Amino acid sequence: MKNDLIARVTEILKEAGFIVSSRCKAKSFDLAARRGDLILLVKVLYNIDGLSDEIARSIKRAAFSLLASPLVVGERKGSFFLEDDVIYHRHGIPAINVNTLYDYFIAGVRPYVYSATGGLYVNINGELMRMAREKKELSLGDIASRLGVSRRSVSKYEEGGVSTTINIALKLEEILDTVLIEPLEFLANEREEPLPPEVTEAGIDDATSDLERYILGMMEEIGFEIFTTTHAPFNAVSLSQLRSRNESIRILTGISKYTQQVIKRARILSSLSTVTNTHSVFVVNGNVKRVQVDHTVLMEKEELKRIRDPEEFTCVIREKMSNDRDG
Repeated sequence: MKNDLIARVTEILKEAGFIVSSRCKAKSFDLAARRGDLILLVKVLYNIDGLSDEIARSIKRAAFSLLASPLVVGERKGSFFLEDDVIYHRHGIPAINVNTLYDYFIAGVRPYVYSATGGLYVNINGELMRMAREKKELSLGDIASRLGVSRRSVSKYEEGGVSTTINIALKLEEILDTVLIEPLEFLANEREEPLPPEVTEAGIDDATSDLERYILGMMEEIGFEIFTTTHAPFNAVSLSQLRSRNESIRILTGISKYTQQVIKRARILSSLSTVTNTHSVFVVNGNVKRVQVDHTVLMEKEELKRIRDPEEFTCVIREKMSNDRDG
């Protein structure tokens, strides 16, 4: 069922003009997609209540480091189907169904309604409301009396930032003969760095964790800012500002021993780096039999030890990619 849902989401995003990554074999997001400057990290769940706080934080942390917007696409919440063109939220991430995904990105229909505790709500343009009320020479008390709410509630509507139920909003529009309900802007980059989940990824043993800390410690020493991730296809996003090129560089950084699993993960990183406009590198503990898998560069741990700064690191990975193409 989830496979069918992922296929449908991928189909809609591609039809909407997005570049879509291959499916990520990880617990966090399932797909990355980009259209212009908009990057999405999409988690697909049949039931959106299945999203845990830990996984949500891991998705938001990856989104923060990649300047992306997290999004959940599902079919149900509990035993109920998600309604079309309604925005839900789970642990701070917007959640929609596939019909809403289609309507928003292909049909150009912007959602106006969101679900919260107690029902469905909309946002009102407070300034338009005040102007329409004053034009009709109605007081706050007049509006409150007709709506059956307190004068203070009406005042808060005009002040802005306060939501109301659909029924109240429609009645208010009828009284003032003005469209007041505003469309929702539900896609946004994470503005503050989310804290990393307290629980590390299942299956990582102490030795591997030590290797991650060692490699990422070396990356920090040579001048990279490190955003660690859990449950993601990569172990961290490494960020630096290259002075010589006056540009910032983001590197999807994987860490592992050299196994066939590394090759599979490197292919996923390559797909993600293409979508997110980043580089991808796998630092391997041991000897590597190839220098590149698709667009992902493989680098031995001992080679990393000899690198002095991000500029040299970038030169090394570009040289490896160039040599691999020439070969």
